[in-house]
Amino acid sequence: MSDERDVATRRLLFWLRVPYVADAGLVVIGVWLLLDGNGVGWWVLLFAALRAVVGTISLFVIAPRMMAARRREP
Repeated sequence: MSDERDVATRRLLFWLRVPYVADAGLVVIGVWLLLDGNGVGWWVLLFAALRAVVGTISLFVIAPRMMAARRREP
């Protein structure tokens, strides 16, 4: 049973980390748009920043609480 929880925990952390790759891609696109003279790049950068903040909160605040709750379950 413990192995199943460990696998589920690793899977959860993987899916919480994956969006950071997408955020990096959005930053590249935003910078490219800005260098091309398109002001929409600022909105893309803002969106990437907001996604990074939400992802960080879920990775460092919500995930540990979820994992602790799973450990307490019988």
